[in-house]
Amino acid sequence: MDQAEFHRLAEPVLRRTAAADAEHGLGLVYGRTATAAEIAAVERAMGVVLPEQYKAFMTQYGGGIFGFLELFPVVARPHEYRDNLRTVNDAEFPDRTFVAVAVVGTGDHWGFPVTGGRCHDQVWFHFHDDANHEPVAGDFLEFVARHGMRSA
Repeated sequence: MDQAEFHRLAEPVLRRTAAADAEHGLGLVYGRTATAAEIAAVERAMGVVLPEQYKAFMTQYGGGIFGFLELFPVVARPHEYRDNLRTVNDAEFPDRTFVAVAVVGTGDHWGFPVTGGRCHDQVWFHFHDDANHEPVAGDFLEFVARHGMRSA
């Protein structure tokens, strides 16, 4: 999926979020965007190269709540979010064979398998209680469209 197609799918969700936020103070999208410099710093600190679609999403929409997904922000201030991309992965996946980008809510994570320090474009489901993983989307935007906007 390309950025233009994703933005076309996201536009109705963003409009409903703005309306709900204005009416009730609660919308479907709350994100902490990151700059390219912040993303590059986190990549260096973690020793991985993140997918281009993921980086573009984080600069435009950010981590946090996107529809039905809770995405880890690349960077976060403690009063905004408890965890960020690096703190979660330092605790859960210090060997960097997997980079978690979203919590499932069951102790499981969605994220990218890593080979040679480079994240795959595909998003996988990582089971917390065994070594199995399974693919859920061919790329990050497809993942957010499928799981974040499923009926938002």
